[in-house]
Amino acid sequence: MKMWLFPLWVIIDVLVALSSVALWIAAPEYKTLNIGLSVFAVTLGMLLSFMRWNELMVFVRSPYFKRVLYHGMNVGLVIAIAAVINYLGNRNYKEFDFTSEKRNSLTEQTVKVLEMVKAPLQLTIYAKREEWKPLLDMLKLYEAKSKNIKITAIDTDVRPDLVKAKKITQNGTVLIDYKGKESSFIIADELSVTNALLKALRDQQIVLYMVTGHEELSCAEVSPEGLSELCAKLASQNYEVKPLDLTQTKAVPSDASAVMVFGPVSGFLDSETQQLEKYLAQGGSLFLGLAPAFKSEVYDNLTALAKPYGLKLGKDVVIDRLSTVQGSEATIPIISSYEHEHPITSQFDLRTVFPLSSSVSVLEGNDSATLIAFTSSFPGSWAETDLKGVTAGKAEFKEGQDIKGPIGLLGVGEMVGEKSARDSRFVMLGSSSFLINAYQNQSGNPMLFLNTVSWLVNDEGIISFNRPGIEEYPIILSSQHIQMIFVIAILLVPIIFFGCAIFIYRRRRLL
Repeated sequence: MKMWLFPLWVIIDVLVALSSVALWIAAPEYKTLNIGLSVFAVTLGMLLSFMRWNELMVFVRSPYFKRVLYHGMNVGLVIAIAAVINYLGNRNYKEFDFTSEKRNSLTEQTVKVLEMVKAPLQLTIYAKREEWKPLLDMLKLYEAKSKNIKITAIDTDVRPDLVKAKKITQNGTVLIDYKGKESSFIIADELSVTNALLKALRDQQIVLYMVTGHEELSCAEVSPEGLSELCAKLASQNYEVKPLDLTQTKAVPSDASAVMVFGPVSGFLDSETQQLEKYLAQGGSLFLGLAPAFKSEVYDNLTALAKPYGLKLGKDVVIDRLSTVQGSEATIPIISSYEHEHPITSQFDLRTVFPLSSSVSVLEGNDSATLIAFTSSFPGSWAETDLKGVTAGKAEFKEGQDIKGPIGLLGVGEMVGEKSARDSRFVMLGSSSFLINAYQNQSGNPMLFLNTVSWLVNDEGIISFNRPGIEEYPIILSSQHIQMIFVIAILLVPIIFFGCAIFIYRRRRLL
């Protein structure tokens, strides 16, 4: 081997060995790569040592080797001490918040929730490695407050098998494993984590009944027209979904947290609506998701249940011209306007899609109902009452007949129960297609739906945190100030350090 090749291979071996150590520390999940690099570094080192064994023995017996060994042991000792300190720091995570509003600490409400964690609770982040840091920084605050909480992170690019097995559909998903029960949520902020923990700690099982027997949308249907994806998301929140055929029962089951009716094609018998009416009177909650009724009599006895809650479903189809600008059809409103004073949409700003919708309005003189999602103002949108014209592809606003926008598409109402143990809640959705699989992956529909169901069953957790307001003192910099900062930071400081280095160098040369 040429003389210059041997030192080159030594340098390569050292670099590979250092890279292997760094990877074992920073990315232990890349086991195949780490083991491969380690084996390569050890094998190459042994081979290089064997090739120069005699020279190596001479070097080991020399006084120079003793000095190298001495300094190497000192460096190794310093590294070992730093490693121990780092290990103890990770095992005993502490963080100090010196801000006056404690913006970088968990709220007292979250701390009280963490005191409820009495058994081991595992939080597993599913995200790309480059997205880990802010997510881990947030969850480490929880881990520091509770010894029962442990955190792990999975790189979705490295472990697609786990992503598929756990049915993870979005980066930033956190899987909670507590007492053998799994649930998932999308981490956004402290509020989202704390509410997810509250649901995981819930002792009482929430049971949702979906009415069947009228050709409703089905959880078993995996086609774009089915509800399989939405039902899977309900299951991920630890909600149990059961079918309910009202023609086979005399009353809604007593364990029902809420009853949901999604997209029936045929009408309801009076005996069926009477069961629902009795259930509501006892403090039950009902979610109606109905498509525009081109045969108006189909929903009459069903929508009458919404009247005591101050809600009304229009016999019309909502037209939104602005949706055509965004590449959609006028009968598929794309919504970004919400009532942020309501718990369901207080922190919701995602775009949602309401295909083929009827209007939802609040009855006059009723204060218990609220519209939480609505279209743009007229002439951008209106409610078209000529259903035959919509079917024929002709829709024009008619003064005095059609309703000007903004048009409500999702409304909620609440009645405080006097005789029942809980309040009765009602949700009216003017579009059953809002729920189907075809619109679950490209919009905020599933998030809005889950927020609505959480409110419906009184499982919304903490609506907001009691944080003091932030006092802002903005610093306004003029162009002269910005120029001064540039001169000092970019020019003056480097010149000073460079000048000091030259001065010290010349001074040592003279000594």
